[in-house]
Amino acid sequence: MTHQADVRALAALESRNAHAGAFRRLSQAHWSDGRLSSRDKHLVAVAVGQVTRCEYCIEHHAEIAKRLGASLDELLAASYIAAALETFGRGEVKIDAAFTFEQRESVINGTAIGAGRDTFASTVFRDDTLPRELRLVSAAAVAQAQNHEPLRRSLHALAIEAGVTSEALEEAYAVAIILRAGAVYAHTLPIARLFEAK
Repeated sequence: MTHQADVRALAALESRNAHAGAFRRLSQAHWSDGRLSSRDKHLVAVAVGQVTRCEYCIEHHAEIAKRLGASLDELLAASYIAAALETFGRGEVKIDAAFTFEQRESVINGTAIGAGRDTFASTVFRDDTLPRELRLVSAAAVAQAQNHEPLRRSLHALAIEAGVTSEALEEAYAVAIILRAGAVYAHTLPIARLFEAK
């Protein structure tokens, strides 16, 4: 099946299933331009999709972001924000305005892999392919999707200090919530296919 065929199948499912329709109504209200542009919301969605491990979501939002002008480098930069944060797991992470990372009480602190992890995260966050504000908004949304509240609060505070509005952060958190539910929505497609007429 192609991505477009999947989109059509999910749209058909929405028209006949109350749950799928309810998800569509939740999602639809949040993708237009607001404090974040629609393009930037879809870039955030690509980053969050890496956390939810939803290939359909990643492909869907990457395709829309590309159509709205996002480059391959921007899509990869968004993805690697998630990769950098995934290396820290659930541990307490200190991050400063210069994007220096330090994880407290990690078994790998003081080891080569620990130093490599910190360098990797700093390199990803210091890369200016995406504007600083979008890097912070995306990272806060990723932390929201990870249910990593201490990290989300730290990134939220850094974003506010960088001039990001609380409304823009709220829009990014909405994307994270939608993508978490959207992974389930997308993964109902194989179930629906069991009942398609042959």
